[in-house]
Amino acid sequence: MAGLTRHLGFNFYYYINHMARKFLLCFHDFSVWNFQKVTPVIENLKDLVGAPFSVLIIPDTEQASPEAVQEFRETLARLQSEGFELALHGYKHKAEFSQGRNYMGLIGMNLTHGEAEFAGLCQYESSRLLQQGISAWKNLIDIDPVAFVPPTWYSNKFLPRQVRAQGLLYEDRFSILTVRGRRYASPVTSFAGIPDFLMKPAFKFGEFILQIPFGLPRIALHPVDFPNREKSVRNLLRSALGSGRRLSLYREL
Repeated sequence: MAGLTRHLGFNFYYYINHMARKFLLCFHDFSVWNFQKVTPVIENLKDLVGAPFSVLIIPDTEQASPEAVQEFRETLARLQSEGFELALHGYKHKAEFSQGRNYMGLIGMNLTHGEAEFAGLCQYESSRLLQQGISAWKNLIDIDPVAFVPPTWYSNKFLPRQVRAQGLLYEDRFSILTVRGRRYASPVTSFAGIPDFLMKPAFKFGEFILQIPFGLPRIALHPVDFPNREKSVRNLLRSALGSGRRLSLYREL
């Protein structure tokens, strides 16, 4: 069995021993527009899980005041110093154009109310938008992001390679791809944009992926989850900690 899986390019025993007992906690959409309200939420979650986790940054600060931008910079630096790892989450998280976007990308844009800014882009536009995100990041903080996560996880066929060429881990809806090319199956539970009647099944799904004996489950939280879903979120995180899995970080992959 081990020989077969190695022949297929996948070390089953490494995967079971090293990845099956971990999970990722990822807080999405941290930006200059919400950091003052969201930072206390992140700190409270850190107290609950007992460790820092991954925070996904929207780097665009266009039209924000210089004072807000400076305070945002200082907040990012403080979070990084506390052990939180910071990842790049697109550019604006809101597309302003559809040039070079294919039909499937337009569908993704429609399903996400225009938030899937990388969905279906051609090679040039995908690269251009990625570079805008990286440039905006560099204007905020003097460290490299550990990963790139496209907004809403809708993407295009060029983006994973472009991200890895920048030395960044890439995440999609179902998996995580490291810079070295190792791919991990990674189911995710998320509650943003889900109608109320599906909220309970979404949390049940989160509990399920924490219990299955393989994969690297992700819990993806968003500012819109608080305060209305905070009780359910906290219960899910307690379930994660009690499942035998250990809170992990992108940089450990």
